[in-house]
Amino acid sequence: MKFTRWALPAAALALAGCGSFGKAMSSHTDVVAQAAGKELKVEEAASLLAANPQIQPTEELVGELAKLWVDYTLLATAAAEDTTLAVLDFDKLIEPSREEEILRRFVTSNVRVDTAFTEAELDQKWNTEGPGPQVRARHILLKVEADAAPAARQAVRTRAEQLQAQAAGGADFAALARQHSEDTSKDQGGDLGFFGRGQMVPSFEEAAFALQPGQVSKVVESPFGYHIIKVEERKSQPLPAEQRPQFRQMLARQTQGQAVQKFVDSLTTAAKIEVQTGAVKQVKEMATMEDLPLKGRAANRALLEYRGGELTSGEVAEVMEQIPPAQRKQAASAPDEQVEGFLKQQATREILLAEAKRRNFNLSRAANDSIRTDARAAIRGLLQGTGLGTRRIPKGSAGNAAIEEQVRQLIQGFVAGQVQLSPLGRLGQALRESYGYEYNEAAYPRVVERMKAIRATQPQLPQAPQGMPPQGMPPQGMPPQGTPEQGQPQQAPQGGQPAPAQP
Repeated sequence: MKFTRWALPAAALALAGCGSFGKAMSSHTDVVAQAAGKELKVEEAASLLAANPQIQPTEELVGELAKLWVDYTLLATAAAEDTTLAVLDFDKLIEPSREEEILRRFVTSNVRVDTAFTEAELDQKWNTEGPGPQVRARHILLKVEADAAPAARQAVRTRAEQLQAQAAGGADFAALARQHSEDTSKDQGGDLGFFGRGQMVPSFEEAAFALQPGQVSKVVESPFGYHIIKVEERKSQPLPAEQRPQFRQMLARQTQGQAVQKFVDSLTTAAKIEVQTGAVKQVKEMATMEDLPLKGRAANRALLEYRGGELTSGEVAEVMEQIPPAQRKQAASAPDEQVEGFLKQQATREILLAEAKRRNFNLSRAANDSIRTDARAAIRGLLQGTGLGTRRIPKGSAGNAAIEEQVRQLIQGFVAGQVQLSPLGRLGQALRESYGYEYNEAAYPRVVERMKAIRATQPQLPQAPQGMPPQGMPPQGMPPQGTPEQGQPQQAPQGGQPAPAQP
């Protein structure tokens, strides 16, 4: 688990996400969206998008444009009233940042670990945990489908155990591999050549590096099936002098991370986290919802319980709301164990915050002031970077036309690839809570048709393939820069050979 200071390049208050949907408009068919008394008309939206020939006319992109227009129209409106955005509940806005800093400091204060290594210890670690040692191994793979029935899986395992007994008893391993293995290496007698740590899936690597030359493993299960492994050779290269500082730093980070994980695990184990029946299904259903904020009984359902608390569907919806819609919808088809992992991560955060509160762990006044100062500086930087805080705008309705023109020019530059904009995430959500806004999804098809009509009158230019984003516009569903990277599942190479681990 990583605990890092929340920060994004555009603004410390901007998380990946497009925010919630406003009340659907039932009239004004020529209006795509409204915000703080201002309107985005069908003609204007179509003209903005049609200006870039690489933009494909789709309702999804019209929706993205409408959300971006609302975010920046509200930001410009708030800045015109007061460049400090006094309309916002600032304490509420920075609370997530405060919680992240509390988590980071609380965990750090409770983890004390020695990360100093002698030269001898460094060499030993290189030989046991670093990329230095390599083994040459053969294996026999009996494949098992991920959705195989228990009886079918057990039948394959029984067959693997029979082959393991033959190999351990002295039978020719290469011959057994040629006859029985279902991996592409079977023609080479199961020979995988030399490989180091981090190149195979964890269960396979652990078993292989535990063997000495000539030894045969027990049956090893991996995502691809059941393996029997025989190590033929081991070799190790000394740690190069120029790599010693880097390897020492890597070990220190690894040791610190393991200590943090041990501390976190001690709290979550004691809390006895239990995912409730039907919770995974509900999260997958929520992932496909356009209007995520839940209310009433729907928001109060416990998806996960732990000693002293619970994680409700409303709390999960608030987290999911900060994820770009296209990326969020991928959760609908994610494996159940990944969804359970997501729920447990959210519960872990709650458990840690509750424990910090129980121990009266709080941020100092200086730390709170620093977070507040950073956030205000981020807002000033955002206003300066977009130009929304540098122009004097008349107060009230008199300034509406000037604000609309500001936002139009900003989005025009974005569509042309000349300006970088991202949805304002939590800042945008706070602005929407302070002003009125609406989306008119019924007008989206009209924008698409109008885009096509405008294009028909323009010189024909090469268009990007369907789905390619225009220059400067982030691909649909891709989080803006600064979003934490998501772990990628390991993939099996052709033939079922153990997959290289992700770097």
